[in-house]
Amino acid sequence: MDARSMVPWPDREDMGRLMEWPQRLWSQMMSDVPSVEVVDEGDALLVRVEVPGVDPSDIDVEVSPQQVTVRGEVRQESGDDSRGIYHSERRYGRFSRTIALPVPVETEGATASHRNGLLEVRLPRSGGGRKKLEVRSH
Repeated sequence: MDARSMVPWPDREDMGRLMEWPQRLWSQMMSDVPSVEVVDEGDALLVRVEVPGVDPSDIDVEVSPQQVTVRGEVRQESGDDSRGIYHSERRYGRFSRTIALPVPVETEGATASHRNGLLEVRLPRSGGGRKKLEVRSH
């Protein structure tokens, strides 16, 4: 008897559950982490963070020369909105995301703005970076 014939083959329903497991695990892990984009604008970096449904007063931004940390909270609407909901994939609660920056920035000139669920943090590049030296001959 072949060893493969001794192992039961999962049915379609079992395979479906098995295939959904990694997606559910990934969704749970990423549910507390907003998506981020870092853009080089030459003299500054622009960090965009997706924060849909978050009131700007519920967002905290901390900046250091090497990183930006964004913390906030997605609050559930007041009242009993759970009646009538058949399915919800919205996330509620606190979140935090620390973004390592590719170049040093100046914290003094940093600004943050929020519009249409998008937080933008503008960070001027640090003047203390590399400097090209002219080599003189004597």
